[in-house]
Amino acid sequence: MYTRIIGVDLAVKTVHTAAIYDPASQKFLTKRMRFRSRPQELDRILDKAREGLSGDVQIIVVLEATNMSWFEVGQYFHRQKVEVYRVNGRKTKALRRVDSPHAHSDKLDGMTLARLYVVGKDKLVRWTPPSGELLALQRMARELQRIVGLQTATQQRLQDLTQWTWGGWNKLIPAPYQEWVLRNFYDPWTATALGEEWLQMQLKSVRPKAKTDWIPAWLKRAQERQQLYAEASVVGFDHVVPFVQRELEMMDWLAQRRSILVKEEFLPLYRQLFPDDVLVTLRGVAERSAAIYHGFIITIQRFPNNKRFVQWTGMAPRSFQSGTVVNKRMRLSKQGPNLIKATLYQNAQVARSWDIQLAKVYYEQMVQQGKHHTQAVCAVASHLAARIYALLRDQRPYQLQDLQGRPVSSQQARAYIQEHLQVPENIRKQRKRRQS
Repeated sequence: MYTRIIGVDLAVKTVHTAAIYDPASQKFLTKRMRFRSRPQELDRILDKAREGLSGDVQIIVVLEATNMSWFEVGQYFHRQKVEVYRVNGRKTKALRRVDSPHAHSDKLDGMTLARLYVVGKDKLVRWTPPSGELLALQRMARELQRIVGLQTATQQRLQDLTQWTWGGWNKLIPAPYQEWVLRNFYDPWTATALGEEWLQMQLKSVRPKAKTDWIPAWLKRAQERQQLYAEASVVGFDHVVPFVQRELEMMDWLAQRRSILVKEEFLPLYRQLFPDDVLVTLRGVAERSAAIYHGFIITIQRFPNNKRFVQWTGMAPRSFQSGTVVNKRMRLSKQGPNLIKATLYQNAQVARSWDIQLAKVYYEQMVQQGKHHTQAVCAVASHLAARIYALLRDQRPYQLQDLQGRPVSSQQARAYIQEHLQVPENIRKQRKRRQS
């Protein structure tokens, strides 16, 4: 069987470039063919690759993950029974630096992509088009991430504003009552004019069981700000208060949109696609996290082994070895999707409190390896990623086990962790100082 390799350098708004390589002669049939994402032009590329050959011809297409241009080209080639490989741009860049360290062009990128299959076939994973539903699941996950990001940014703006206008009040006003103050009494002049007794009565009218012992200290701070600024116009509270109201309205809108997205679209689609999902049997992985994993993983079969999957998540540490020197304190590669890394980290935080084996990883990282909290949780996240791979590969639910591999219940695991795998407080404080 003859083999021809097509390296495709994709563009977003302009024409794409293809280079066609013949491994048998180790020569390029063409180093640059211009084309657009149109069936007739893609067929022209395939005809050129088969030119001069008869019988079975294996066509390999290697293309770069450029925006979503790869999808329209890749799915068409896949339907033509072509092997498609999608690669990260970092791989292309690294190989191009070897071949042409001082030059860069679309033509060189296409040639590099074609040669990439020859020099690194074992590092490539064949791509198969995901379904429209899985793409929608991934898109919703990204939308949810954007909403959370906007909520966080809005909260941070309000905190920064409060730090300036009030000198901060996180330690002054209990968290359950901060929004009440934000919405109703942000102006210190208004708060002091109403008085302690009226404010206590007002709070009790909306929250009968609310504590009011913090109000005197808050009013004292309000008086201090009055003395500091002398007049409300110095800060412009007439304009600050409406700004705060608009930010709170934005927070309400974002919360509503987030709730609708999760309850009416994101989770229903996930449940439809994965009615008996094994991922939710993992401690720390709820439906929302499982939906995010599925939306990005697409199919676990595209990862040949556990190691490659963990590397894809970005939770695998870099490595360095030279002679007798082995550096085991390298940073994480961080090459995976940001949302996958963030979700793994959050899930690992919960999982280490319920899974004995993961709790031991965290304990050893903190106590024996001298890592701080974030590093230790990332190590747990790496192990959690390996479990996700195993469950999806084998399609079996997860069973909590002790350190000897014997099944245990959630209550037994929790009790064992609290008794034997709790990081001493003095060590935690030491690691926290080192991190800061």
